[in-house]
Amino acid sequence: MDKQKITKEEFDKKWDGVDVDLLPEDKFRGFKQDCFDLYEATGFLDAFDSPYDDNGEHNGMPFKVLRRAEEGECDLEAMPLWLVEFQNGDTAYCYPEEITKLEKSKYKNW
Repeated sequence: MDKQKITKEEFDKKWDGVDVDLLPEDKFRGFKQDCFDLYEATGFLDAFDSPYDDNGEHNGMPFKVLRRAEEGECDLEAMPLWLVEFQNGDTAYCYPEEITKLEKSKYKNW
């Protein structure tokens, strides 16, 4: 993944209080780009940990991030998502709360 392009403090200053659902599409893309950059800069978990039932069979399994999801593979509104490969060879698109340290630190009780 690329080097850090935005810090948590910069992200918060830029986006705090902004209703991103009301942004024009180009600015909404900028918000999603900043989300990708921030999550990648703060790191990924060592093992998958999903709060969702549909991916539960992979919980606790190490994974490798292959790449960012791209528009056309999923809706812009669903991003950021990453395509990951699990230790058993399965692949899936994963949400930040399943694979990033920053989101997991917010939701420790999931």
